[in-house]
Amino acid sequence: MNNICAELTVVELGSGSPAGSIAGMILADAGARVIKIEPPRGDGLRRRLPSGFLVWNRGKESVVADLTTLEGRKAVQGLAASADIVIDALPIDRSDDYDVGYDLLSKVNPRLVYLDITPFGHTGPYRYIKGHDSLVAAKAGLWARGAFGHRDGPIMYPVPWGSFGAAHQGVAGALAALMVRETTGRGQKVDATIWAGLEPADYYVTVVAQLMKKRGEKPTGDSRSANAASRYGVLLTTKDGRFIQTSTLLPKQGWALVDVAGVRDQLQDERFADLPSFPTAEIAQEFEDILLTAFRDKDLDHWVPRLVASPDVAFEIAATCEEGLDHPQIVHNGDSISVEDPVHGTIRQVGPVAHFTDTPLRVLGSAPILGAHGELPSGPAPACQPSRDETAPEQALAGLTIVEMGSFYAMPYGVTMAAALGARVIKLEDPAGDPHRRSFGPDVATAKTTQGKESVSLDLRTPEGQAIAHRIIAQADIFVNGYRAGVADRLGLGWETLHELNPRLMYLHAAGYGTDGPYAKRALYAQAAQAAAGSFSRQVGYWSAAERNLDMSLIELQAIVLPRLGQVVDGDSNPALVVLTAIALAAYQQRRTGVGQFLYTSMIGANAMAYADDFCTYEGKPPARITDDDYWGVSALDRCYEAADDTFVCVAVYSDVDFGRFAELIGAPDLASEPRFATVEARAENDAELLKEVTPRLATRPAPEWEADAIKLRVGCVAVSMVGHAIMTSFDPGLRESGLTVAVQNPRLGELIQAAVPVRFSETPGQVRPASSRGEHNRSVLLGLGYDQSEIAQFEENKIVIPPDQTD
Repeated sequence: MNNICAELTVVELGSGSPAGSIAGMILADAGARVIKIEPPRGDGLRRRLPSGFLVWNRGKESVVADLTTLEGRKAVQGLAASADIVIDALPIDRSDDYDVGYDLLSKVNPRLVYLDITPFGHTGPYRYIKGHDSLVAAKAGLWARGAFGHRDGPIMYPVPWGSFGAAHQGVAGALAALMVRETTGRGQKVDATIWAGLEPADYYVTVVAQLMKKRGEKPTGDSRSANAASRYGVLLTTKDGRFIQTSTLLPKQGWALVDVAGVRDQLQDERFADLPSFPTAEIAQEFEDILLTAFRDKDLDHWVPRLVASPDVAFEIAATCEEGLDHPQIVHNGDSISVEDPVHGTIRQVGPVAHFTDTPLRVLGSAPILGAHGELPSGPAPACQPSRDETAPEQALAGLTIVEMGSFYAMPYGVTMAAALGARVIKLEDPAGDPHRRSFGPDVATAKTTQGKESVSLDLRTPEGQAIAHRIIAQADIFVNGYRAGVADRLGLGWETLHELNPRLMYLHAAGYGTDGPYAKRALYAQAAQAAAGSFSRQVGYWSAAERNLDMSLIELQAIVLPRLGQVVDGDSNPALVVLTAIALAAYQQRRTGVGQFLYTSMIGANAMAYADDFCTYEGKPPARITDDDYWGVSALDRCYEAADDTFVCVAVYSDVDFGRFAELIGAPDLASEPRFATVEARAENDAELLKEVTPRLATRPAPEWEADAIKLRVGCVAVSMVGHAIMTSFDPGLRESGLTVAVQNPRLGELIQAAVPVRFSETPGQVRPASSRGEHNRSVLLGLGYDQSEIAQFEENKIVIPPDQTD
């Protein structure tokens, strides 16, 4: 078979945009011809994030077009006339100014799918905030973690989560729009936002915050407050200063770790009996102290073989991104590959987003030299042959049926996003239900992960339960299995069995470590998954270095280092986004061919992809940008500052033009003409001096005033939201006005405010639907399969089908 997107031509616009570059990379890896439009000086990422540019732009062609000129605009219009997808990651409204916006290009090419990536969409009070990840995260509340850490004020993390999410959501939306085009012959506009790209990083705290408010309590935006009396993960430190991230979500995993540490005799008291949950926060801390003391006594080399030998311990060493390239499972999965670059030689980097057995994704080359392209397409695109019914479906993925079997967050939330785009999702649950339903309070966590799904509760250990599942899957398009290798086979739901049953079925195995290999049967959870890919070096690089804590006592370690290692937990959200993209690629391929195949993703591979700008190595590679030792930022022009009246601003200024505007904003226009600050290179060399110039000036006014004036001047400077990501999502009126959040009636928890659909479609809008309880749809699904009421009653009596009850 051809590569999945081999017949597609993509035109990518947007200098300096990680989101646009990542979206183009995914499509290029899938076989699309991606033509990257660059200004005469080249994409700004070539200079600002050179390693990111090399990976995010692999397999593309480069065309130079100056969009400020009539000639440049006509060149892009000509390419768009024969394209299938245009990726617009230009600053908001700039594409219309340059005559390359959707309204104009869709008239030239009615079959065009136009993916528009903006910070906060085209409406609402935040629409003109510049689309830099630092700014969007600051406004979204992601930096508001200082009150729970080692100091007050915002904590900045230099990872492009919003762009990564927007790219994956945008690609999924574009592929869904292409599937609609197969029916109607028409393209449409797909809107993705960097804000929505961040949304998967909130796992359940929005729900906690809103329930607190309903109880008359002050909502909190930090999950640690809600889980103070539990230890779902313990960060351990060895004698030689290395960190080991463990996950202890299930009791057996906690006790397995206790046995490796050799401290079971210290935990015989009944107050530890229900670990990882404890009667009080103090007892939870006592449990953690016992483990910390044990692990601090020996070097890493002592602990690793013992941890590996215990299959129930979920752990990973806190590696750097470059160390992650050599992780045995990452290498086995093909997620560590080598690409030859004409300038830099061999570049080791992350592999494609997913692994398809019959239509494998391939990296066909490194990032292009500026202006290097083949013969360009010209003339109108080939006519799309619509079906007889040219009426668009109500939703983009309408008609797609997905059956899901898995638990917790990473895989299920990826499927939830597909449900929001219109797919029908049937979730198979065992008699106890997804354990995620009980992890953080009844139905709190699954208020997100079961949205828009139909839940069927079966005992899959019985032949009768498996037979029911087979009948469901026989009519499905995609089966998604999130369990470790071997689990589905034992339940009669392995690839070979289901492929024989339904040859057109796409079977996605979305596990922690992958389908086979040295770690495939081990459990893996978010914090450990991200640690393996390099989250410590990227998020908290300074304090994660072993030499910082070698000579510290345990008390010093706990007082100084550990509070500075708090991270954004992205180990589940990154895989969720990758699962969404894998589903979209699988659905697109199956819709066009009618042929099924096996594919897999992994949590470690997805996290490696999220850190792709540093998850690479080559000769002369510059070090990754990390924050200062107190986490204010990476430079004077990409950091948070104290403003007046106990407020904070976040600044992201990358170009010479933007610096001139920023200097005007802070009342020091002469700074832009000073030789020490006149160019990007000069500012980097004199960063400490620039910091001294900027800091006192920004302290003179409150942050909202700075933001208002910055937007007028088109400067990257916003007031940092200090209420937190979950509080912003739950209660911010600006997000509601923008249509980025909506109210949904949850059957158990009442009305909840949550994120709207991940992407918007101009013709086939998605829909956010309520969450489901375990077994809620048993009867409706089984009746739809042809079972009658008496048969279903008999299944219930024999405990093959388990009806819902009031305690689920």
